[in-house]
Amino acid sequence: MERPDLPLAEWIVLALVAERPSHGFAVAALTAEGGEIGEFWYISRPMVYRSITRLVERGLITPVGAEESDRGPQRMIYAATRSAKTMVSRWLSEPVTHLFDVRAELTSKLLLLRRRNTSPARLVERQRVVIDEIEESLRAKEHAGDHLTRAIYAWRLEHVRAARRFLDAVDVDSTRPAVKTG
Repeated sequence: MERPDLPLAEWIVLALVAERPSHGFAVAALTAEGGEIGEFWYISRPMVYRSITRLVERGLITPVGAEESDRGPQRMIYAATRSAKTMVSRWLSEPVTHLFDVRAELTSKLLLLRRRNTSPARLVERQRVVIDEIEESLRAKEHAGDHLTRAIYAWRLEHVRAARRFLDAVDVDSTRPAVKTG
C-alpha cells in the first residue's frame, strides 16, 4: 500500500491506534491539552473522532469490538491494519522536509517514538542531513536580492540554527527527548 497523504492529526491518531487497539476517548485523552501528546501538539476530541472516521474510510483502521462505558454509550475499539502499521513505522522514520514542520511534525514523531520505546537516533541523524541541505540552499541565496530578501533569508537561517539546536538537545542515546517544544 502506498503512503497516504494524511494531515498531521490523522497520522498521530493512526500512530496511537497502531500501538494497540484503542477507542477514540482514549486517543483523545492522549491528545488533549495537558495529555502526553497534547501538551506539545493538541488535537481536539472532535478532530480525533473525525480522524478515526477518515482512517476507517481509507481502510487504515477497522473496528474490532466495543467496550462498555460508565459515562455514555459503548466505545468502539479500533485496530490498525497490518499495512497501516507498516506505513506508520515508515512515517516515524522519515525526516520532515520543510523547516516549518520541525515544530509540529518532527516533535510529534519524537514523542510517538518515545511511546514505542524506540530510539530517535536514526530519525535525528536523517533530519540533520535534511537541515544541512536546507541550510546550504539558503546560504547560496542569503546575499542575493534587496535588503528585505536578505533579511528573510537571514531569518530563515536563524530557524535552521534553532532546528539544529533542537536536534542537538534530543538525547539520541535514549528514547526520551531532552527538551520540550511548544
